[in-house]
Amino acid sequence: MLPPWVIVVTKSASEEAAERCLRAAGYRAYLPRYRKMLLPHGGARRPDHAMRPLFDRLVFVQDWRGWPKISIAGALGLMSARPGVAKLSDVDVALIMERERAGDFDQATLGGMRNDLVPGDQVEFETSFGAKIIGVLEELTPQGKAIVWAMLFDRIVRTEVGAGVLQKVYGG
Repeated sequence: MLPPWVIVVTKSASEEAAERCLRAAGYRAYLPRYRKMLLPHGGARRPDHAMRPLFDRLVFVQDWRGWPKISIAGALGLMSARPGVAKLSDVDVALIMERERAGDFDQATLGGMRNDLVPGDQVEFETSFGAKIIGVLEELTPQGKAIVWAMLFDRIVRTEVGAGVLQKVYGG
């Protein structure tokens, strides 16, 4: 039977340094992360993604043999609970790992952005006066808008709508 996981409390923004040091000291360490979209300043810069710790100031460690005699950079100590040290089961940590791999914690899209649509998809949206318009998706912008080529007023026009209002047209 595997030993339980314990929770190491770290200094602020020191989770990754503590994880590296714990691994170097021979412990099985796990730092759950999620993908976050970053919006740099300036009009010409594109959004980027970064991996961030899922839990601020916490790292999970297994095979704990007591607090090591060496210094662990960024670590403050073990999270306590009654009685003793806070512990997690291997099943709980495996569930977090599975959800992390599936992207369940990711915040990699901006409000209104869609990951179920790609350029070239046929889409439908409703106008403010209730008419349904069918078009072809050209682009999803980082600001949550969609650029669509659609037939409006008997001509094909390029229009911008909120990405959240689009519905994918299947089989058309």
